[in-house]
Amino acid sequence: MKALTIRRTLLAAAALAVALPMTAQARCDKLINPKAGEINIIGATFPALQHIAKEMETCTQSGVKVSFKMSSNNRVETEQAFATAGPSPFDAAVVSGGVFSALQGKSQLQPMTDLVEKYRTKYKIEENMLVRVNGQVMGIAFMQNSLNLYYRKDLFDKHGIKVPTTYAEMLAAAKVLKEKEPSVQYPIAQTFAKGWDSGKEFIDLYVGMGGKLFKAGSAQPDFNSEIGVRTLDLMKSMTPFMTPNFLASNSDDVTNQFQQGQAAMGVFWASRGARMDDPAVSKVVGKIEFAAAPAAVAGGKPASHMWWDGVVMPKNMKGDRDTVFQVLMEALDEDTTRKGNDLATWVRSVYKPTRFASGVAANAKGGTPVWPTEPYAGLAHSELGKVVADVLAGTTPAKAALDTAAAAYVRVATEQGFIK
Repeated sequence: MKALTIRRTLLAAAALAVALPMTAQARCDKLINPKAGEINIIGATFPALQHIAKEMETCTQSGVKVSFKMSSNNRVETEQAFATAGPSPFDAAVVSGGVFSALQGKSQLQPMTDLVEKYRTKYKIEENMLVRVNGQVMGIAFMQNSLNLYYRKDLFDKHGIKVPTTYAEMLAAAKVLKEKEPSVQYPIAQTFAKGWDSGKEFIDLYVGMGGKLFKAGSAQPDFNSEIGVRTLDLMKSMTPFMTPNFLASNSDDVTNQFQQGQAAMGVFWASRGARMDDPAVSKVVGKIEFAAAPAAVAGGKPASHMWWDGVVMPKNMKGDRDTVFQVLMEALDEDTTRKGNDLATWVRSVYKPTRFASGVAANAKGGTPVWPTEPYAGLAHSELGKVVADVLAGTTPAKAALDTAAAAYVRVATEQGFIK
């Protein structure tokens, strides 16, 4: 089984700063021997990627038409496209480290080592942007991400609440806010939506409690354990402080809860931080601060994971790989980082840190681990996402739900050859 190696520099802590205005510059006016045709790219819908998508689409010229599909279902669409027997409908995709591991584990990615060497100087491609597997460049990382603590500093100051460093402290703070702060409907807002989100929350807390997803040296599951039950108990203890619709709380919903002043704190994606200070959509401009994710147990590491986002190309791509690569690099150059400096924790060295990613920095300093990179980790994540909601809703006992997820995972992992 191939081991995934992600350079340590992708975990370097940084925080965001507001970029200085830049004058418009020509984009893609010096492509080398571009092949005419359509280039289709897919990704998620968050501020940094909206910025990148616009940069990519400006490469529509000289017979080249670039289209970027922003989809809330991008992970599923990407996996389906890269797995198809015929040509992929997408020539490239923006993926997280977790999705990358799943695609690489199935040998569905296009190596880019030769293209990196060909265009390294032109696009100033930095070594810490390169995601290598067994020496081959299989992805280009452009930003890092992590779930960190959002908290309403004004309300914490008002009630003399210290910034929580553990989930026990977070629950205690939620109790104070629920009793004494009528302006807040939901003391806690987190992504407990059934499926991907609740599975991710479980893994963050489970690993934070010292749990191991898999038995040492194998792909056999180890999450249906006593630690797994305690993890679900902790998640369930948070729900009285959350919206009654917590099983539908995805990233967009949690963003809205914070922006509308409905929520006081929660562990949430750093990449959404800049939206809190957008006066066009936010009622809490300047009121939310960021810190490390609380530890699941006293003395533990922040109960989160370090992620990266980057671009990949499918093995079954139909477009001209050289032209596609140039378009990707045009949109991930130093100018893009400078103009969007306050939208993400960028990997490029020209990135200037500010407060929006201070939680990412604190997570990294606290030893937050990288999201599991085993090629079968995505299978476990998927099966956990199917059962966590039933436990939180009170319809299934915790141990029974975890046993169900473990059995389903074993079946799928065996079918795919990870378990013999």
